[in-house]
Amino acid sequence: MEMRNCVKCKRPFTYRGVPICQDCEKDEEKVFDEVRTYIKQHPDVTLAVVSEVTGCSHKKILRWIKEGRIEISQASFGEIACESCGKPITKGRYCEKCVIKINNQVSDTFGKETISTQTKIDSKTGKAKMHIKGRG
Repeated sequence: MEMRNCVKCKRPFTYRGVPICQDCEKDEEKVFDEVRTYIKQHPDVTLAVVSEVTGCSHKKILRWIKEGRIEISQASFGEIACESCGKPITKGRYCEKCVIKINNQVSDTFGKETISTQTKIDSKTGKAKMHIKGRG
């Protein structure tokens, strides 16, 4: 187990892939719930107002939007933009058009290979194991 110091409270904690301790993570989830509830109750609100009313940083709210955890209304358009084309969006990192384009590029790149899968049961553990074979 790796020990680290929490980036918020500086206390040591057992690292589990998140840079903050469980207490700070719980506090952050409370703030998240407050922000999400406020946006649901006031759908045409701007990010600046949400930040001011809830006390949550603009940067943190933007992170949650990019993660797809929060969606803003079209009235807040222009505050976040697609990372590919710059078009205003309400959630995530890319607009719908760019998501389709990216998915098509991935399909074109990896879709040319025929991939077969085979599931076997490990005789020692009794657990299923999947074997993937790619063919060009």
